[in-house]
Amino acid sequence: MALLEAEALVKHFPLTVGLFHRKVGDVKAVDGVSLALEEGRTLALVGETGSGKTTLGRMLVRLLDPTGGRIVFAGEEITGRPEAALRPIRRQLQMVFQNPASSLNPRRRVKEIIEEPLVIHHVGGPRQRLRRVAELLERVELPPADFLARFPHSLSGGQRQRVAIARALALHPRLIVLDEPTSALDVSVQAKIIALLRRLQQEFGLTYLFISHDLSLVRNVADAVAVMYLGKIVELAPTETLFRRPSHPYTRALLSAIPTVSDEEAALIPEKITLQGEIPSPARVPAGCAFHPRCYARIPGCERIVPELIPVNPSHGVRCVLYDPLMGAPGLPRVPAPGSSDRKGPPVGTPADAHDA
Repeated sequence: MALLEAEALVKHFPLTVGLFHRKVGDVKAVDGVSLALEEGRTLALVGETGSGKTTLGRMLVRLLDPTGGRIVFAGEEITGRPEAALRPIRRQLQMVFQNPASSLNPRRRVKEIIEEPLVIHHVGGPRQRLRRVAELLERVELPPADFLARFPHSLSGGQRQRVAIARALALHPRLIVLDEPTSALDVSVQAKIIALLRRLQQEFGLTYLFISHDLSLVRNVADAVAVMYLGKIVELAPTETLFRRPSHPYTRALLSAIPTVSDEEAALIPEKITLQGEIPSPARVPAGCAFHPRCYARIPGCERIVPELIPVNPSHGVRCVLYDPLMGAPGLPRVPAPGSSDRKGPPVGTPADAHDA
């Protein structure tokens, strides 16, 4: 059952110039995203920096107001609710940010940081809140006697992130958005934080939206993966389906960049795909398919057709004209040989049979 659903979600920021802030366009950070978060499960949101992942995450927990679209949480639409009406909902929607050093108030002790949501929502008295803070520290494997009175600057990166997770748990949330929660940590610490998050999910039945650019990490965390590019989801599939039968050219490029440690892993994406150029600015989204200027598999029409998310099967969608029945649905071709100069048409090769995914 879906705990949260987003339908055609849009977030545009006005682009202004001059002393009087004359509007000259829009920054299309999120541009028509629809997805569902299944209760008790983890959906990963991946893509390059600038693809709109964090903006989408902030909208889902109503830290940002959408420009358009709908958000439904636990069967109730929360899109246009005023702040007073959102207050009970905010207790159930929490967020853990990327950099714990900047998300924790350096002037407050750990006790005060974790206690803050309880104070804001008028939960319990001082003694009850202290017991709750101590319980939360134990849940994130930090001894209360050692950490209650400490300041963030005296903590390691992993300890700061554990405090941030404890704060997010304070109000018994149902959904937590994890915005690159391990990217600022060493690899060994990352593994411990991921193990902690998985244990907490099992204990409390939590639902996670896990935002990351690290696909190798995502494979060990998520039940399903949504790949985002310039404000749109270009592929959405169960995790193993996406890793074993990636269907969008952008997904294949991301997967080909993952370091492999076994022949089995290397066989999943045997070709090395190097994308041309950088991701464009969301203020200047290319016409047609936004990915076509960097796509090795583009065909005539990609520069003018805006593809929809096409179902490859009931649980797997791809936003690419190569899977559109009206275009003949040829599927994804192989990567051209190194040094090939033909970038205008589809590379020569046997089409991938994506329809058995």
